[in-house]
Amino acid sequence: LAQALDIKPLDTCEISCILTGMAAAIAVSATPADEPPARRRKISLEESQSKGAAPEKSEGVAVSLLGPPYRWLQIDCRCYFVENLYVRAVDAYFTLPRLDATEAEFWSANDGGERFDVATRSRILVEAKAEALRRASIPEVYLKNASLIRAAYKPRSPELFPPHEVPTAGPVRLPESPSGGLLWPAVAPGLEAAEVFAPKFLEIWRAAQAGQSLPEALKHVHDSCFESPLFTRDFCMRLKGELQHFKAQDLPHQRPNSMNRNGCILNEIGFGPLMDRIIMLYLLPVCNQLYPEYLEHGQLSSHHSFIVDYAVGQDTSLGVHDDNSEITLNVALSEDYSGGTLALYHRARVAHPQRLEKKPYHHRVGLGTMLLHPGELLHEVLPLTAGERQGLIVWLRSDAYRKEHGCALCRRTDGLMYPPTTEGGSEA
Repeated sequence: LAQALDIKPLDTCEISCILTGMAAAIAVSATPADEPPARRRKISLEESQSKGAAPEKSEGVAVSLLGPPYRWLQIDCRCYFVENLYVRAVDAYFTLPRLDATEAEFWSANDGGERFDVATRSRILVEAKAEALRRASIPEVYLKNASLIRAAYKPRSPELFPPHEVPTAGPVRLPESPSGGLLWPAVAPGLEAAEVFAPKFLEIWRAAQAGQSLPEALKHVHDSCFESPLFTRDFCMRLKGELQHFKAQDLPHQRPNSMNRNGCILNEIGFGPLMDRIIMLYLLPVCNQLYPEYLEHGQLSSHHSFIVDYAVGQDTSLGVHDDNSEITLNVALSEDYSGGTLALYHRARVAHPQRLEKKPYHHRVGLGTMLLHPGELLHEVLPLTAGERQGLIVWLRSDAYRKEHGCALCRRTDGLMYPPTTEGGSEA
């Protein structure tokens, strides 16, 4: 990271803070207390990374936001700050050699510049630098927002915000009912599985948990893509109602990712523990059956869970891309819209997916239906023409897979920045 950005080297403690969010548990300011307020509010790219993006004090509220076995915010490779920078105006990705790169230096690191006129080339450089700065600020902004939200937000449905205890990181051994079937655990205190999950999904889960063949309710629809009912309609409406209630509070929150401008990061606004339980207790056994090649010993290392919103006059489409995940979960939270179809292509990690020849599989499902697919599958959202489209997206990640096969973005292993391990192989 220091070489990429031409800044002082980071020691292992600083890198650990950036990656695991351990700074979230330390109520200290991001800059010295004797610096002027204006200086403390504006953090540069280099400072954000070199300081480990520690949060400012939050009105005396001690919050443990991130912790084992999950990291809800995981920046795990040096390339994140300087490569695959998305510029919406031209629907393309770029590399930024360094923050103060000249236009000549920028285009020497990126091909295809001859396709754009002079004004567009200048605009691309400006937007690439802005995206690099946004990414550098994510950890600090995330921790600040999450602390404020936890202190100030009054949920409409408190059962969706369980305590921060995280379920076991491995497959759960469950007791059997008197009739011989496996008993499903509560999703959270006061939130039973039958309230959350569709009956057909619970059949799929029961079979996966018992190591049996998965029922026909789980359909293979495309290249390693699987569809099935997931959530009940009532749970979808409860979740959507909570999201609307949150947005009405006008609390700060970040955009989901570099490509989607509308939506929110669920882990940032307090849904991390609920998503932990949904993933670890219910989705992991199914993923182990479907994608053993991506999961080392049935383990996941982190998840990035977020909501994406599309509406006429706002985001109406999403360009061709793969995901920064090993496995992606996509759940439909709306169905009354026109256009906005999900186009699925083939598996590929390439620098410019827009330039590939692709044959689409058009996928559209009803409320509460899930699609599981490899993160490396190229896909896009075609233009929405009427109504509003909303989806729940979860990127599931495995450190072990990346250590062997490389970062999902740059496909290299030499840039991975994981916390140091002990002699026994666990994180220090």
